[in-house]
Order: sequence, then C-alpha cells, then structure tokens
Amino acid sequence: MIDFDAVQRLNVQDGDLLVVPEDSDQHDIELLCDALYVQMPARKVIIIRGPVQQLDVADMNKLGWFRA
Repeated sequence: MIDFDAVQRLNVQDGDLLVVPEDSDQHDIELLCDALYVQMPARKVIIIRGPVQQLDVADMNKLGWFRA
C-alpha cells in the first residue's frame, strides 16, 4: 500500500512530478494512476518511485530527461 502521508504532493496539477516512497508496490502505483485519470483524464503527471535525488545527470539523460 502507498503511504499517502509520504507522498510529497496531493494537490495534483497537470505536469506535476509525484514521488512515492521507494517501497511502494507497482500495483498500488497503477491504482494511483487510475484514480488520477478518473479525477481528471486530460491531466498528465509523472510518478517516480523512490528518491529523485539519487539520479545523476547522466542517468536522467539516459531516460530522456534533460536539465532546463
């Protein structure tokens, strides 16, 4: 189960990045995606499991992310 108290932002807006705890279950993350879609189908968000700060620039570039 996702510990929703540990989610960094719950007032989700289009374009938000949601960081869920590292030990979050994949099925629960999919349920969160489904719930967000039901609430606002056109909204686009990125959900990441675990601490974002562990990714360095090279790793982010490999994933298609670039610093602005």
